[in-house]
Amino acid sequence: MKNKKSIYFLLPVVLFIWGMVIYQFFSFSGNETVLNASASYSKTTIIKPEKQSFAIDVNYRDPFLGKMYNPQQTKKGHVSKEKNRPKEVISWPYIAYKGIVSDTKDNNKVFVVVINNSTFFMQEKDTEQGVTLKTGNKNYINVEYKGLKTKITIQE
Repeated sequence: MKNKKSIYFLLPVVLFIWGMVIYQFFSFSGNETVLNASASYSKTTIIKPEKQSFAIDVNYRDPFLGKMYNPQQTKKGHVSKEKNRPKEVISWPYIAYKGIVSDTKDNNKVFVVVINNSTFFMQEKDTEQGVTLKTGNKNYINVEYKGLKTKITIQE
């Protein structure tokens, strides 16, 4: 009997609160503002200031070495070989890693590598057609070709 008295009191309170929430929600959707069509608008131009240029003077003492910074400082009589020699463009052969054949826990892992559409079974430090297999696991291999190294992921 005591529970029914609380229900008789709380049910109207809950319904009143939900009614107020729903009323507030729908009362905002009906309001629309209308702008006056007779209002006049004027166009103003914005003047941009000119950009000012500046230079940073980097001739200051190096705080760690205690020497002055000088970017043109070079050794006399020293000619760099890199600047005079044009860089050679190396075209890589087609290399695809197809997976590992041996057990991954074994020290002598055997990898299936396709080089220029020829399939090879290679171990680490093996060389085929100028491509050296450095290291690898079940997800990728590291190969070297003419001194350049790259990482090749598995292709299924």
